[in-house]
Amino acid sequence: MSDSDREQRLVFGEIAQQYEAFRPSYPHELFDTIIDFGDLHAGDRALEIGAGTGKATVAFVARGLDVHALEPSPGMAAVLRGKGIEAEETLFEEWDPGASGGFQLVYAAQAWHWVRGDDRYDRVAAALRPGGTVAFFWNKGRDWTGSLGADNDAAYARLAPEMSNAQWQLDWVADGIDACALLGPPTRRIVTWTQPYSRVEWERLLGTHSDHRILPDEQRARLHTAVGDVIDRHGGHVEVVYDVEIFLSRRVG
Repeated sequence: MSDSDREQRLVFGEIAQQYEAFRPSYPHELFDTIIDFGDLHAGDRALEIGAGTGKATVAFVARGLDVHALEPSPGMAAVLRGKGIEAEETLFEEWDPGASGGFQLVYAAQAWHWVRGDDRYDRVAAALRPGGTVAFFWNKGRDWTGSLGADNDAAYARLAPEMSNAQWQLDWVADGIDACALLGPPTRRIVTWTQPYSRVEWERLLGTHSDHRILPDEQRARLHTAVGDVIDRHGGHVEVVYDVEIFLSRRVG
């Protein structure tokens, strides 16, 4: 398959084991925030959109929720099943809800931006019980600062100038919730945590990012080596501050 034939939102399955090993998880406070907001209890049914390898799934299952996981990539779904969690291999926009409307929670971890369709928020609302909770959340790593940040930016400017270093703006999520008649006003929360990385760990993590995956192999290798060299020049490891941005709402009516 040529690079032009690959769909960016589905490249993760190419490196499912690497994704599982090096992608960050989420802090306990995130799950506590969602459980408390939704007044969720053991046995409540939850629908996960784009479960991946289960970075968020396992935490909700551990809290007693009955999670029905949707994951379109066979490679990612296989890792999830290896954790004892069944996955339905489908995109949310192609999922047949059948007699849905019975979920107490619908959530997407690091995945909602890949979902397409003007009716996507309506589909979420239709899957929820009245009063049920929707939660969309993302780990957002803060930009590196000082000379480390400058050297890292220089490596990207030299080897991948087409890649944007702009931080994600997620206001569109709140706007989408607001525009859905069946969802109440959005609530926005931030949970901050820190994760250390060695050079090798950071390079392997970059290899799981979709914008890096779609680079030609040679260009990606040169870029990752250059970024690794930057880390080595600055002590051989980095401490990444993550802000988990969470959008919460409840179904009305």
